[in-house]
Amino acid sequence: MRGVLHFFDGPADKSFMSGKKDKQDLLHEISGGRLVGGALSQLANYSELFSRMSEGVFLLDRNSYRIMECNPAACELLGLSEDQVLGKELSEVMKFNPEESGALDTSLGQFKTQSKYRFQQELEWQNQSGNRFHFEVTATSLQILDYIEVIQFIAKDVTEVKRVQRELREMNEVLHKLSTTDAMTGLRNFRYFKEAIAAVHSEAEKFNQHYGVIFIDVDHFKKFNDRNGHPAGDEVLKTVARILRDMARSQDLACRYGGEEFVVLCRSSNENETYAQAELIREKISSTVFPFGEFQPLGKVSASIGVASFPENGTTFEKVLESSDQALYQSKEGGRNQVTIYGNTKSSSNGASGITKKSA
Repeated sequence: MRGVLHFFDGPADKSFMSGKKDKQDLLHEISGGRLVGGALSQLANYSELFSRMSEGVFLLDRNSYRIMECNPAACELLGLSEDQVLGKELSEVMKFNPEESGALDTSLGQFKTQSKYRFQQELEWQNQSGNRFHFEVTATSLQILDYIEVIQFIAKDVTEVKRVQRELREMNEVLHKLSTTDAMTGLRNFRYFKEAIAAVHSEAEKFNQHYGVIFIDVDHFKKFNDRNGHPAGDEVLKTVARILRDMARSQDLACRYGGEEFVVLCRSSNENETYAQAELIREKISSTVFPFGEFQPLGKVSASIGVASFPENGTTFEKVLESSDQALYQSKEGGRNQVTIYGNTKSSSNGASGITKKSA
C-alpha cells in the first residue's frame, strides 16, 4: 500500500502546500481539503486492478472534471507522464473534435445532478504526435467510502478494431460491386437491377410516385456476330453501354440484362417522360456509326425498345418489367428500330412518330 488516508475538516497546513505539488497535494486541493495522503484507487479498494488494467482509467472530480488519478495505461495512451496529466481537465489532455467534445461535456455534466449516472460512447481523439485514435469510453460514478464520489472514466482503444471493420466493409463493398457489375460493359448487371427496382417500387408505392422501365434489344445481333465475329460484337455492346451511361439522367439506372439486351430504370418518371428518354436512346444508337454496321439488315446497328411504367402497366415491379419486355417484342414484330409503349398505340419508327396497333 502507498499510504494511509486521513480526513480532516480544517484548513490545510500552509507548509504542506508549499513547493511543487505532488499527487497528495493535488488530491488535497481538488477535494477541498477533505482528503489527505494516499491515493483514490486505494480507497476504492481496487488498487491492484486499477494499476494493471489494459484500458486507460481516469478518476475525475465530479465538478471540475480535473484528473485526480490515472493508471499507467492511461499515461501510455496519452504519451504523457503522470505529472503532466494529474490536475488537468480531461479536455486538456485529450483533444477531441468540437462536435464530440460538446457531446462529451454534455454527458459529463449529467454527473452533477445524477449520482448513479452512466454513459458509453465512441470518440475519435488525436494525440500529441497528431495520430488519430478511436476510443470506446465508459464513465460511471464511483463512491470512495462515505467521503467522496468521483467519475471513473475508462478509455478503451478500439482503433485497430475500427480499422479492421473499415477494411472488411470496404472489401464487402468491392465484392458486392464485382458481383453486381457486368465485366464487359462496366454497367450494373441484372442482379443489381432487381435490387434497385424493388427498392424504387417500394418507394413509389409508399409515396404515390411513378417510375418507368426501358427494355432495349440490339437488332439482329446474332447476324452481326456471325458475320463479323464475337470481338466485333463485344465492341457493339460496349458502345451501346457507353451511350446508355452517357445519356442517363440523374434518376436513371442503366444495366445490362444479358446478351444483347439492356434495361434502364427511370425513377420518378411517368409514362411520357420514360417514352421520351427511350426515343432519345433509340435515335442515338441509330445515328452512331458502328464498324460493319452497314452490313446489317437495316443498313446500320439499331435497337428495338419497349417501355412500361408504374402504376399504369403493373402493380408489382415484376409485372412492370414483363410489360416492358412484351412492348419490346412488339417493337421487333413491328419492324425493329422503334420504341413501343405497353398497352398503347403510340410508337416511333426510324425517328418519326407513327401509329402501330398492338394488343395489351
